[in-house]
Amino acid sequence: MKSLRYLLSILIFLPTLALAYTLQGTVLNVHDGDTLTVQSGSQRYKVRFLGVDTPEVDYFGHTQGEAATVARDFVAGLVPPGSNITVVYDDNGHDKHNRILGRVIYNNVEVNLEILKEGWGYMYFIYPFDKGLIAAYSEASKFAIDNQRGLFAERYTNVQAPYDFRMSSRNFTGTNFVGDIETKMLYYPEDAYKVPVWRRAFFSEKDFAFNMGYRFF
Repeated sequence: MKSLRYLLSILIFLPTLALAYTLQGTVLNVHDGDTLTVQSGSQRYKVRFLGVDTPEVDYFGHTQGEAATVARDFVAGLVPPGSNITVVYDDNGHDKHNRILGRVIYNNVEVNLEILKEGWGYMYFIYPFDKGLIAAYSEASKFAIDNQRGLFAERYTNVQAPYDFRMSSRNFTGTNFVGDIETKMLYYPEDAYKVPVWRRAFFSEKDFAFNMGYRFF
């Protein structure tokens, strides 16, 4: 298995290979651990951290409490209001809420990775995604889990992954198929719990997963 240091080092090449656009701006506020508001020129943008999912501060009136506020405060410490950041994204770089979905760079540090490496967020990719990027993010997340950092410390043992929380808080079953990036096994939405959180890849259509080499077994 490639070392964490190696996987992180290759990330410096990925923006030119897979991510084509940049937005430079000033952080206005940190809403929660994975969402910022950025001012760029005369425009304001909502920015969602690519590949990162943090506990919910307020999701349709439901909250993950302390875990959510601590994760938010950790991110606010990394990119406090007034920080001048660069957001790197590609042609798929907007989510369903029209937020820019990208990698946040501040002082030559990729903030997305810092969140995962320190354990204050969960890896979260919905197809399409870059294979090299998801591998590196997965390794960073596994590092945090193995070392009981952040949300993976004993204090937060009962905290759900944000995706699972969003589903359970509204009595929903997810609609995305779930792939295991290590085994290439594919699972139905209701079986998401069978895939370790650091190895999950989500697909809105099973054919997308098939095209990436995933299969039901």
